[in-house]
Amino acid sequence: MFATVFSQTVPTPKPLETAPTPPGEFNELIRSAFDLYEQKKYDEAIAMSVKAAGARPTDFRPHYVAGLSYSAQWKMRSASEAFARAISRSPQNKGLYYSKAVADRHRNAGEEGAAAARKAIELDPTFAEAYFTLGGLLAMGGKDIKGAIEAYRTSIKLKPDLFNAYYHLGMHLDPKDAEELYRKAMALDPQKMACRFSLGRILVKQGRLAEARVLWNERKYDEKNIEPMFITLLERAEKLKQVEDALAQKPSDPDALLRMGFMVMEGESWSFDGRQGRAIVYFKKALALKPGFAKAQFGICKAYVELADFSEDKNKNVDEELAKLRKMDVKLADEIVEYRKNFSGPLRGFSNGQDQ
Repeated sequence: MFATVFSQTVPTPKPLETAPTPPGEFNELIRSAFDLYEQKKYDEAIAMSVKAAGARPTDFRPHYVAGLSYSAQWKMRSASEAFARAISRSPQNKGLYYSKAVADRHRNAGEEGAAAARKAIELDPTFAEAYFTLGGLLAMGGKDIKGAIEAYRTSIKLKPDLFNAYYHLGMHLDPKDAEELYRKAMALDPQKMACRFSLGRILVKQGRLAEARVLWNERKYDEKNIEPMFITLLERAEKLKQVEDALAQKPSDPDALLRMGFMVMEGESWSFDGRQGRAIVYFKKALALKPGFAKAQFGICKAYVELADFSEDKNKNVDEELAKLRKMDVKLADEIVEYRKNFSGPLRGFSNGQDQ
């Protein structure tokens, strides 16, 4: 789901490779720190980095390894601070500014991260990944979409196979331009997978389901990093079309109205888009045509349970509608009681790395 928001798949330059091999004790300490990082022993890597920094206070590498280790633990404030210390010891190292910009992006420090990305670009005007990162930072909160678009376009110009830039740029374009961009990315990708699912989402939204189905069927692999998955949206849209066609044939059929209500109500639990209210309209129409239709009353209760998760005043509606359902079907009423106990919509417990 949130799904996606800022990808970490862009390769990171390795500042460690830009410095000569240090001698003696420091050599062993910094190598041990980096080895521990690669072994995912992050706390140990940080502790070893502290020792290395003590052995050679003017060297950037201990702070860089610490920054990598903090980033791996999603402690982005600490990572940013570590990268800043590394920068103070190697102010001409573009990779350090880039690493700091990425950490700042993840902790929502837009201005600070943008400054770091711009410094990396100043040191290397051909640094495509830095432009890509700058685009994400400028787009935060919709503060500078024009600047973000320009940064993404520059990153693509400098590195045409930086496919994540196409994906993020497309999110800020109108559907027609985004479709053209995504098709270009697909054409450039040897596997023909770049932006395939993003293009598919556009086609689903436009009702071009046959084209979207072809995109899915011709995939090389499934989408795993974005929720809901493209195939979920596509199958949902295909089912909705079938139900809509059936209802068009029999607009006064209570069963067709019931199916339409449940189909309209399908969606992600964290998404509050009014679909439950639209579904209730169909359930009530079914009840009007078929009084005592327990399944339709069940649908009304389920919709209000979901609405109550976002708005507590809807709990009164749940109680009223549940009482009606219990008179029609005790078993279905008990199902609603259990559903009410267990349903949880909005995302909880998400950490954005700001406070660590």
